[in-house]
Amino acid sequence: MIWYGRMTDQSSTKERILAAARDLFTQRGFEAVSVRDIVARARVNLGAVTYHFGSKEALYHAALSSMADPFAALVAQIAARPGAPLDRLDAVVRGALAHLLDNPGPPAILLRELASDRPLPPPIANLMRRNLGAVATIIAEGQRDGSIRQGDPALLAVTVMSQPFFVRAARRVVTVALGADSSDPDQQARITDHVAESVRRSVANTPPVPS
Repeated sequence: MIWYGRMTDQSSTKERILAAARDLFTQRGFEAVSVRDIVARARVNLGAVTYHFGSKEALYHAALSSMADPFAALVAQIAARPGAPLDRLDAVVRGALAHLLDNPGPPAILLRELASDRPLPPPIANLMRRNLGAVATIIAEGQRDGSIRQGDPALLAVTVMSQPFFVRAARRVVTVALGADSSDPDQQARITDHVAESVRRSVANTPPVPS
């Protein structure tokens, strides 16, 4: 499967290389994919990668950016909406989870990168900074109006954004545990509601229950 656009005979050479790279890097990881694998999938000549991207690493970063940028833009767009901070966090979580369920590339690649000894590639590091920054801004607003509990906004943002990533990365574990069909829209809605409610409860400034 190829995410963020499929190759067609009419696609430009650069687009076809990028689409093939996204697919193969997502499936196998950076080290296990060769330039020859990519050009064979893209149906282009070997020199096309060097001409359009310069190197395998530069192509990898371009593939990552093409997946990360739409996700970061989505989170930023949702975070900028008017409304109460907790409601905006809810919308971010739901939007992020829906995006990751439709586009499994980012979680798969992030897990591989986290399991390696390499520094995070710049496109992934930038995605994390952008998303966590947008969520931390909402959290800081909620702390000022008293709706969100006190704490480091950046760390609370990690709590918020890790939930959609974990549920998507562990999709098979979650569906097996639930005895659910991962393609069932009702089950997906149930999981999404659970994640959004869990995140809300974890950051909401809930008054203590009298003893």
